[in-house]
Amino acid sequence: MQSPIDRRGFLAGSGTVGISLVSRRSVRRLVGAAVRSAGPPIRGEVIRRGAGGFLTAAHVYNERFDSVLPSLVVRPVDAADVGTAVRWGVSKGIPLRARSGGHSYAGYSTLSGGMVVDLRSMRHIDVDARNRTATIGTGSQLIDVYAALAAYGVTIPAGSCPSVGIAGHALGGGMGLAARQFGLTADNLLSAEIVTADGRVRTASGRENPDLHWALQGGGGGNFGVVTSLTFRVHAVPRTVATFFVTWPWSMATDALASWQAWAPHARSQLTSIFHLNGGHGRTSVNVSGQYLGPASDLAGLLAPLTSVSGASVSSGDHGYLQAQLMSAGCSAIPLAACHTVGTRPGGTLGRESFAAKSDYVASPLPARARQALVQAAEYRASIAGHGSILFDCYGGAINRVAPDATAFVHRDVLFCIQYLSYPDRSAWLASVTREMVPYVTGGAYVNYTDPSLEDWQTAYYGGNYGRLADVRRVVDPHHYFNFPQAIGR
Repeated sequence: MQSPIDRRGFLAGSGTVGISLVSRRSVRRLVGAAVRSAGPPIRGEVIRRGAGGFLTAAHVYNERFDSVLPSLVVRPVDAADVGTAVRWGVSKGIPLRARSGGHSYAGYSTLSGGMVVDLRSMRHIDVDARNRTATIGTGSQLIDVYAALAAYGVTIPAGSCPSVGIAGHALGGGMGLAARQFGLTADNLLSAEIVTADGRVRTASGRENPDLHWALQGGGGGNFGVVTSLTFRVHAVPRTVATFFVTWPWSMATDALASWQAWAPHARSQLTSIFHLNGGHGRTSVNVSGQYLGPASDLAGLLAPLTSVSGASVSSGDHGYLQAQLMSAGCSAIPLAACHTVGTRPGGTLGRESFAAKSDYVASPLPARARQALVQAAEYRASIAGHGSILFDCYGGAINRVAPDATAFVHRDVLFCIQYLSYPDRSAWLASVTREMVPYVTGGAYVNYTDPSLEDWQTAYYGGNYGRLADVRRVVDPHHYFNFPQAIGR
């Protein structure tokens, strides 16, 4: 068994001063010298700027960050390779960012200059059916996780975007359409393998390094080290589950939102739903999408509060669990291999996008004035270029049965999360609608909907858990090598 993490051991074992103590001029000089060398001596790929395929390797999902280019991208094949890359970066003073799926809303999975550790080659998925666990390489994308687990009749609760990487998703909490029944992705994290700034491979679990395990359950991706694999508790799912879609005329949007917010957080826990206000290209729409871990024949009664709103139209059906996830991902009509972003997997057909986002949490039902403001914001978004959505992710159920300090994910006493999305970036619109909502929200924000413009992000993301997170960071990464604009411990 590995020895517990202690601050003295890290200080003695790291052997070098972290990048945060090196001047910017020195960093540029060191990076330049490193790139002219062969890079870290790993067994996986090392792709330097100027090499064939570099731009494809360097780009993340959000096209807003295409001009942010590292000096090299490395693709380790296992945790030992990651350790080699980390030790090399520390020894040469080269800043590093880890990348699982590359979906960081703020582009924190890349950087100008320095080294990106791209974990895409580490995507093993091993299921222990007897013990109801799955150990997943952190380069795995969510759609592949669902597919592998479905073969055993089990799942983990996670999101619906197919090419999101499991690591960033889980480490920030991990909301999805099975969360009200099974909890957040982070709530099901039994242990993690992580490479810390001294290059050592460590285990974080309830027994080994428990403080670090707590921090990884919602403390956000990119902090503490490079996570290389995650072991989750898995859950049996029914042979068939129901999906549903409810729409209304736009004139009923305010009433539909009132009905949804009074019903969704208190509904049967097997049922998770998302309310949508959409505006773009001169059009608006209002709808609810959701998943029920049961038969569609139950939905007439369960959805009655929604269908009582005038003009409601419902479509629903029974599907195998994997087929339901493919439908949520927008991939029901294409092969599994195609359900990946172009360039991230062979055969991937999904496009990249340019967007920006903000988020809020709501703990008390929104009054009519707030609901109308959101409807008007979506109407305005329809009048300008591009399109935008205001999405309401339902909480309650298993999510809220966890104490706010039991894991690093603090948002346990809320009804729902609001995500404001704009394609492309319309910062003025995002700022306007969130400013209008200030009287009605908690002041919290979801770290996975990363917002680089947040002023007090420490409190917004982590609330009263931030102090403990900073303590863990000081122990496991005393020189703050794993650093970015909203890194814990700044």
